[in-house]
Amino acid sequence: MKPIRVLPILFIVLFVFSARAQYPSVTFMGGVNGATMSYAQSSGETALEDSYKMLFGMNIGALYDHVLKKSRSEEFSVEAGVLFESKGFKQEMDEEGLFLENTTTLYYVDVPLYLKYRYRFRSLNKIYIGAGPYVGYGLFGNSEIAFQYEGADRQSSSEPVWGNESNESDFKRLDYGVTAKAGFLMVNGFNIALSYDYGLPNVAYLDDYQEYKHRLIRLSLGYTLKLED
Repeated sequence: MKPIRVLPILFIVLFVFSARAQYPSVTFMGGVNGATMSYAQSSGETALEDSYKMLFGMNIGALYDHVLKKSRSEEFSVEAGVLFESKGFKQEMDEEGLFLENTTTLYYVDVPLYLKYRYRFRSLNKIYIGAGPYVGYGLFGNSEIAFQYEGADRQSSSEPVWGNESNESDFKRLDYGVTAKAGFLMVNGFNIALSYDYGLPNVAYLDDYQEYKHRLIRLSLGYTLKLED
C-alpha cells in the first residue's frame, strides 16, 4: 500500500481513539529547525549527494493533547497540531573551478498527529515520546544562488514555482511523512521537545531520475495549558 494511502488511515485511527480521550491541554510552542533535503538519483552516487547541508530556520504553532489512558505514573495520549515552519536546504559545491552556494528556504503549514507516551516522576515532571504522521502544504519560499566558474561570478534571487506541472514547476506543495519526537514537560507547564520529520514524497520537479525529500530536525520550547484537570 502506498504511503499516501496509509497516512489518511493513520489519521482516522488516531482520531477515533481521541474520541474517548480526557484531560485536554493546549501547548503553544516555537523554536529552531534544522532542515535539509535527501537527494538520490537512479544512476548512482554523485558529488551532489554530499553537497546538501543543513539550513537553520524556525517553527511556531499550537498542539492539542487528549489523554487516552492514565495511571498514577503513566499516560497515553493523542496530540494534533498546526505548525508554521521553514524547510529547505543549503547546497555548497567547490571543486574543479566550480563554486556554487544555493540557499533555498521553503515555508510550510504542517499538520502533525502523534500517539504519545508520558511517564510522570514523583516531582510531577514528565518525560514523553511520540510518533505519528504529518501532512504539509507549501506556501512560499525563496532561493539565493551564488555561482562562480572560470572567472564568471553571478548571484541571483528568485521565488520557487509551486505546482504540479513537471515542465513549469520547481516544487510540489504537498509534503507528508512520519515524525518521531521526545520531550520534557515540567510541572509548571514549560515544555521542551525534540522531533525529527522524515518526508516520504519527492517534492521537486527536475528530471525523472532524481528525487528530493524533506528531512527536518525540530527543537521547540513552549508552554502547556491544561484545559481540564
